[in-house]
Amino acid sequence: MDFGDFCEIEQKRYGVPNEFYTYKVIGDGQSNYYMPVPVSPHNVKQFGDMCDIVKVICCGVCEEKVETFRLQDVRPKGA
Repeated sequence: MDFGDFCEIEQKRYGVPNEFYTYKVIGDGQSNYYMPVPVSPHNVKQFGDMCDIVKVICCGVCEEKVETFRLQDVRPKGA
């Protein structure tokens, strides 16, 4: 995924089906830390082996916070 692309990331909902929020990609690379998916308020960064990651901003919710997710946990918008 490239800068400016949009992707969807699963959000945990309690008592109802999970939903997907739209995020804008602002960077990519490799890292050994990332946020787990589905996203919930109680998530903390996980550490492990190096993997491909994307740095994203959640559209329409909090557009000031940059979050890091594994590339395998996100899906391109419209897929």
